[in-house]
Amino acid sequence: MLDLSEGSFPIIIKPNLGQPILLNLRDFKNKANEYNRSIVFDSLIITKPSHSIKRILEYFHLNLFIQPILKDEGSFQQRRGDLYPIKLAEISKIENLDFRDQPILEEQNCIIWDIYNSVLQLDNIFGKRKELYHVKFEIEISVVKQIEQLLKEIKRNFLLFDIVHDIPNRSDNKVNYHSIAIFNKDWKSFEFIHASDFHIARRNDFILNFLKEKARAKLENYKKRRKKINKVDTSVLTRDFEFREDFQEEKYEELRYAKYNFNYSLRLFIEFVNRKAIQNDLDFILMTGDLIDYLNIARGNYQYENNFHVFIEILLGLNRGLDKPPYLGKDSEYINKKEILVPIFTTIGNHDYRKEHYGMRFSQIHKIFGMTNSDIKGYYDIKFFNYLTALKSKDKYIIDYFRYINPNLNFRLRIGDNYTFIFLDTGQDSVADLHDLLTGGPSTKGIKDYQVDLLRTYIKLSHNEKIIIVMHTPPISPNLSTSKRRKYKKQLGIKNRKLDWSDFHEDNLKNINMTGRIDQMLNLKYQTIMYNWATLLRIVTGSDKIIRRKVDLILCGHTHTLKEYRLKEAQETEKINFGFWFFPIYIEVPCEVYTSTYRKKFDTFKDPSDLKIWFDVNKPFVFQCNALGPLSAHFKYKPPGFRFYSIKNNQITKVKVFSLHFKNFNSS
Repeated sequence: MLDLSEGSFPIIIKPNLGQPILLNLRDFKNKANEYNRSIVFDSLIITKPSHSIKRILEYFHLNLFIQPILKDEGSFQQRRGDLYPIKLAEISKIENLDFRDQPILEEQNCIIWDIYNSVLQLDNIFGKRKELYHVKFEIEISVVKQIEQLLKEIKRNFLLFDIVHDIPNRSDNKVNYHSIAIFNKDWKSFEFIHASDFHIARRNDFILNFLKEKARAKLENYKKRRKKINKVDTSVLTRDFEFREDFQEEKYEELRYAKYNFNYSLRLFIEFVNRKAIQNDLDFILMTGDLIDYLNIARGNYQYENNFHVFIEILLGLNRGLDKPPYLGKDSEYINKKEILVPIFTTIGNHDYRKEHYGMRFSQIHKIFGMTNSDIKGYYDIKFFNYLTALKSKDKYIIDYFRYINPNLNFRLRIGDNYTFIFLDTGQDSVADLHDLLTGGPSTKGIKDYQVDLLRTYIKLSHNEKIIIVMHTPPISPNLSTSKRRKYKKQLGIKNRKLDWSDFHEDNLKNINMTGRIDQMLNLKYQTIMYNWATLLRIVTGSDKIIRRKVDLILCGHTHTLKEYRLKEAQETEKINFGFWFFPIYIEVPCEVYTSTYRKKFDTFKDPSDLKIWFDVNKPFVFQCNALGPLSAHFKYKPPGFRFYSIKNNQITKVKVFSLHFKNFNSS
């Protein structure tokens, strides 16, 4: 990828890979189904202070294109179609602004205010470039018609496009990969995926290569000793996965120790979503943080600068160093075979802020990979492991996220006329909750005051649209200690089995506390956000003093567990320990909390109007996703997976769960 800290040419920073712009051909037609105007879309560029507008125009004159991604396999250029020219139609300099001083609420001000509070607080992200410009680019009607014809020929609802800037006097282009998606559809109905906690790292492939080589060596050593060879665990050599709906419950124990390669899980995920996209059954993906496991390469540092580059190249189906381990032998588990064909929208998690790797033996970390104690014996990372540096988090560690994936930590996505998605960054690991951090279940810092202002403004700008908040760390998360497990087993009369999360479903709890509320029983301020926690809960439940409106849904990840809640403005609040390890500080939970398997409720309504009434009465819902990569750090076991949402006539009608299954497994 082009080094964006060098050179003097202007850079398009938005749209980008993790925040593409969605354009719908139908929005540019008249009632006679004819194009009455060209497509114009907004962009942000950053330049050196010395650049005049004339100089900027010269850099973009006759050398800016969009290029479609037509297929997911083949050489990188063979997957792409023709270059279509676009031109710069309008440009204006963005002066320093304070979002709070703006007399009129405008989304553009929100976007810039977020960039001023994140990207522009860091040095040397884009070299000496510091000046922001708002730009409108134009796709002429003749090109639009060609794109429409292309969609008809491949029988697709949409195509992804790169923005290609052929920079004068340079041999390499500046490419904003997958930064535009052009649709031709009615947005009253659509489908999307929520996936979280990918934990991509270069060493993931090396860990699996180590395990495979270890198994092969044992087979070789014991090939003449039948009794010994029969005891060798060769599952890592033969096991393979695929994503299917629900869970492969008859194989739970085998899946618990299935030796997961988080990079391979993302590769399989790309295959899954591409099949859906080609069938016109998927429109976009929400990725809620922990895109990478940590920044710096631990093992396998042959070509990659850091793990953000590894993540990007898996998405783009690119490979480096095929002549070096672990590619030797060309094991397909390590190879990026396919390029993702679906637009993604990203936010980041606490791991994205972490600099260094963690040791595989520390605090049973190997279990999140689905490994046993003996599996990891003999594995050593090339670089020295220091637990204190593994927990070191700083804003500057996400520089390449800003450069190549997404320039905004907090932003708004409008889908059609009826849905708004608001993305919130929940911050780095919080040292305030030191006990949970050291035991592998950290809380995060949470949302800053300026983010609270942005959230309220985005809700106001959403008018009558349905609002879905997208964030990494959940707004509520329970701490179910061993003592509480014993206590509630006794209260619930459970004798011959373990306490299950379903025992806390609101219908079951009514037998204990009459209300069905889980917040009266468990501390829900565990592995959640520290700053502005109560404020966030008041905003989403419509009990905020400044803006009183309930949101519809909160999508999150972080704890690698699959949970569902509904929230309600509290008439009587409960007090809980704020979560500090050293001394208790009690605060009030500003809402009532209930839990159940609410996704199954969607299937019980035959009349869509009844579903809408039930949903509106009980919202907001919190739907937490299990990780796409690791198992839970505390072994609250569910196989890796994601959620699949279907919207029909502007109402969520289905929420499916997909997980990794053993491939070609048939139950007897």
